Amino acid sequence: MQDGEITVVNHYRIQSGRPAFLAAVTALACRVEAEGHPGVPGYRFFCPDGTNDARAVVRYRDAEAWLGHHDLVMGWPEMTALRSVADLDEINLFGPITDPMREWFGRMGLAGKVRHHGETLAGFRR
Repeated sequence: MQDGEITVVNHYRIQSGRPAFLAAVTALACRVEAEGHPGVPGYRFFCPDGTNDARAVVRYRDAEAWLGHHDLVMGWPEMTALRSVADLDEINLFGPITDPMREWFGRMGLAGKVRHHGETLAGFRR
């Protein structure tokens, strides 16, 4: 039951305090919702109270949407703001991973942070 959908869970370590992280991810999420790639149906951030440990859970229609989203947002000041307040520690990717995605991770120096958990074996969406 393979499909093309990709879910990514990013793990961030907050460096500049929770308020700065909240401001950065709120601005980024608002811009992605308003101007982002249409192949991104879900874009959510989480941070438990009292920690500097945060996650983003992002859904992509397919690998093309994943690439299109990243090509679009990496130049935005909202993404720069996020990168200035938090370090990306790990990328957990569920679904297909393509050679262009691997090349992108390599160019960005993130290849060592990617944990690919495979493609869908069974299940359903409603």
